Formats: sequence, structure tokens, C-alpha cells
Amino acid sequence: MLFFDKFFNPKSVAIVGASRTPGKLGYTILENIKYSFKGNKYPINPNAEEILGLKAYPSLLDVEEPIDQAIIVVPAEMVKNVIEEGIKKKIKAFTIISSGFSEIGEKERELELKKLCDSKKINIIGPNCIGIYKKDLDMLFFPKKRLKRPPEGFISFITQSGAFGSILLDIMANEGVGVSKFISIGNKVDVDEISLISYLERDLSTRCIAVYLESVKDGQEFIKVAKRVTKIKPIVAFKAGKTQKGSEAVASHTGSLAGPAQIYSSAFKQAGIIEAKTSDEIFDFSKALANQPVLKENKIAIVTDGGGFGIVAADATIDCGLELPSLTDVTIKVLKSFLPSYASVKNPIDITGDATVERYQKTMEAVLKDKNIFGVVCIALMQLPTLDDTIVDVLEDCKVFGKPLTVCSAGSDFIQERNRKLEMYGIPVYPTPERAVKAMSVLYEYGKILKREEIVKKK
Repeated sequence: MLFFDKFFNPKSVAIVGASRTPGKLGYTILENIKYSFKGNKYPINPNAEEILGLKAYPSLLDVEEPIDQAIIVVPAEMVKNVIEEGIKKKIKAFTIISSGFSEIGEKERELELKKLCDSKKINIIGPNCIGIYKKDLDMLFFPKKRLKRPPEGFISFITQSGAFGSILLDIMANEGVGVSKFISIGNKVDVDEISLISYLERDLSTRCIAVYLESVKDGQEFIKVAKRVTKIKPIVAFKAGKTQKGSEAVASHTGSLAGPAQIYSSAFKQAGIIEAKTSDEIFDFSKALANQPVLKENKIAIVTDGGGFGIVAADATIDCGLELPSLTDVTIKVLKSFLPSYASVKNPIDITGDATVERYQKTMEAVLKDKNIFGVVCIALMQLPTLDDTIVDVLEDCKVFGKPLTVCSAGSDFIQERNRKLEMYGIPVYPTPERAVKAMSVLYEYGKILKREEIVKKK
């Protein structure tokens, strides 16, 4: 039995190894829990009576009230005893932050934990992980002043690597991309990507599942579960350890064995998973899939206020297998009625470097109404003095047309502030035309996956 509700929606948590010393993991975890989690919090430390204003307890057994989840951050050799105490306390969910297990060759310690899971019907996330993050349950051991927390959103992220995941979280926070749940699974002695994907299948706050993988223990079950889930919501996976040296690094990182890259790529395709080939892509694809409708046909338009970026986007469109069809005569007539004579009404549509917000608004409306166009990549060089902040509202209003939109907008702090607002509205923004187009192509790829499933159902 899987006690996922105890992991993600506990009423009470204990922090075993809570510390009074600022800078220690047990201190930072308790501090983050204290200010994010509204339920009962129990620091466990035999040498303290109070930590951060919370009553401390010598052990889990000294807490009279029930405990839903124990977060463990003690030396590896003490972890088994802590879990055995937790079992006596009838705790069902344990998140083990502690390292010192199979990643350093201590496989016997890990095997002992697995035996407890099987015999005592408990669940463990970890060991050797950074735990769970959601807005109301922050057990990360990074201080908030060093690692920003992203806003609430619709991407749930499963990662074997805590470091990879934490950096991605920081980037998402900086860019304003929302997260539903972040789960670091480390050595995955018990809870793994397969069981989590099954759980997230039914999670209403998750629209896209992103997975950083180093290894999969049960490939057939992984494909079976993912194939079922991708009929409902997209999964983006990034496989690390593709080379011989990378595979060796995986073994020393989480104690796992990595398989050949082509096997994983084939499995992903079979399961309907979108494969990210780079660390940028797992981020780029997830935020598009979580917030935009699918691209029903491979015919898109590019709207730009910079000719050069428009050309780059056009090349990327063809490279990605998308098309740039001609606009209908009706659309061309509408565009010519308000665009200056030096603008281009061919696809890409170049509304030139003196574009105003009104020009963008009219152009986007005309293009999105065009029956030949199923999605738009909008390039907005917001440094132009003719564009004010209302460009953000204009692009948000484009959602009423029900067609996917990705935006290319790059620049420093002034531009990033506008980009964050767009991300808050669910409009994915990218720093280069190529990335904006590639994200659009993934919306087409997932659309084909859904269409394929519809054909199978009809048969």
C-alpha cells in the first residue's frame, strides 16, 4: 500500500535530526518546515528542549500525538533505528535525507531499509535525497535566500538528482514558472518514478510530469504505467548517463546502473513520453505542455518585430518538421489595412522595429483567426520604446483563441520582469527563437500522441 497522502498532505511531521545550529541541514530543514507547513511540527533532538520556538523531543516515541511523516536527517548508521522507532509509533511515511548508502557502496544498509518497507508496510522516499517541495511543505535544506522557491503551478518534477532538481527549481523561480510538486527520490529504495507517476496521474494540480532519470529498475512496468498516464497528461523525461563515462558517474552518484541511451529513447517513444535531450529541454518542454493546448496541425505562423529573429525562427520551424503556410487572402487584406507598407505580411509576419502594442494586438488577432494557422510563435523584442507593459496583457488575451502560443523575449532585468508576468499567465517564454519553436513542435508531438490513442480507441 502506498501512503502518498502522508507524504504530500500530512497533518503532522517530525524532523529527526533537527539542529539548533544555523547552517546545519537539520536546522535549515526545520526552519523551512516551520514557515511553510501549517500542521503539527515535532523537532526530534535528544539534546534540546526547544528549537526555533518549537518544543523538541528526545525521540519519535516521546511524541504523544500521531505523526504522519518522519523526515530523517541523521547519520546513515542511525537511520534504521529511527525507522524502527517510527514503526512502533505507527508512522507510515519516511523521507530520508541522509546519505551514506549504496551511493558509497553501503548496499547492505539500503537492503535493510527495503526489508522494513516490505515487511512492515511502510513507504520511504530516498535515502540520499533532498525530499519534497510544494508551497505548503518545504523540506529542502537550502536557505530561501540562496535558492528561490517557484510559485504554484502545474508542473510536477521527479528527480533522482537533488542537485539537478534544485538548480532547476531556482531557475523556475527566477523566471516565474510554477511548480505543483517537486520530489527528489535519490537512491529510491522504495518509492520510485513509477509509483510517483501513477500517483500524479490522478493529481488535479499536475498537468505535466517532468522526470530526471539516471536508471529504471523495472523497464516493462515503467513503460506500462507511462503509456497509461500519457493518454491523460504529458510526461517529459531527461535521461542522464548516456555515455560510458556518464554511466560510471551514475553508479557513483545514486548507486544505480544506467542502460544504453538508445534503449531509453525507444522505451520513451513506446510509452508516449516526450524525451528531452538536454537539461534546457526538460524545462522548456514542461512549461509549454503544462500551460498550452496541443498543436493540432503542424502549420504555424511567426509574428516578429525583428526581421533577423524571424529568419532564425523560420529556419528552426523547418528543422523541427513544422510548416509556415501562407495566410488566407482575407487575413492578408486585414493585415495590410493597418500595417505600414514596409512591413511583411508573408509568413513570418514582420511587423518591424517600430511596432506598437496596438500593432501587435491587431496582428495577433488576425493571424490567430486564420484557418491555415494552428499556433503562433511570437517574437517580441520588448526593448523597443514603442512597446509598453500592456504588451503582456495583449499576449495573455490571445488565449481566447484556443491555439498554442510560445513567446521569444530576451533581455536583462527590465525584460525579465515582463517575461515573468507572461509566465504567470501561463504563456511560456524563451530567450531564443529556436527554443520557442522547439517548444511549439513538442506541442505538436504530444498532439500526435493523443491522436494516435484516439485512433486506437476507435479501432
